[in-house]
Amino acid sequence: MARWGFGSVRARAIVIQVAVVAGVILWFKLALPQIQKERAADRLARREQKIESFVQSTVVESGGEESEVSTVEGLKRVRPRILRITPAVGDVQEALGAPDESMTDFSGGQHLTWIGTRHQLEAAFDKGRLYAVTLTDLQTGHGMTVYESRVRYHPF
Repeated sequence: MARWGFGSVRARAIVIQVAVVAGVILWFKLALPQIQKERAADRLARREQKIESFVQSTVVESGGEESEVSTVEGLKRVRPRILRITPAVGDVQEALGAPDESMTDFSGGQHLTWIGTRHQLEAAFDKGRLYAVTLTDLQTGHGMTVYESRVRYHPF
């Protein structure tokens, strides 16, 4: 029968404490960054869905002549688009969340930008109301700028 002495209890306690500290360090070095990376990817995917939903609910095709746009696949014909609604800054932020970038221009207009996994959306506001939306495909750099008037529609 083994006899447990004071020295062996102390040694066991130290070994257990070292193991716990090593486990915590491994958690912070290996597991936590992976969890944060997965959460960030999930947030970006949800942001992309919000951007797409916002554009679908705000931008509509208007009647009128088609124009040619240069794309990766070649020239493409598109119909002009207009803003169906012009929500306030707070309504857009409620729909999309906090913007990734914010800027105020020389005339006091706000420009807020949201970045998703595939698209970047810039919403421009004048006196608190949406007046222009610029949607850019992050892979191709092509997109469109949509205003209240179809005359100002600008695909790129």
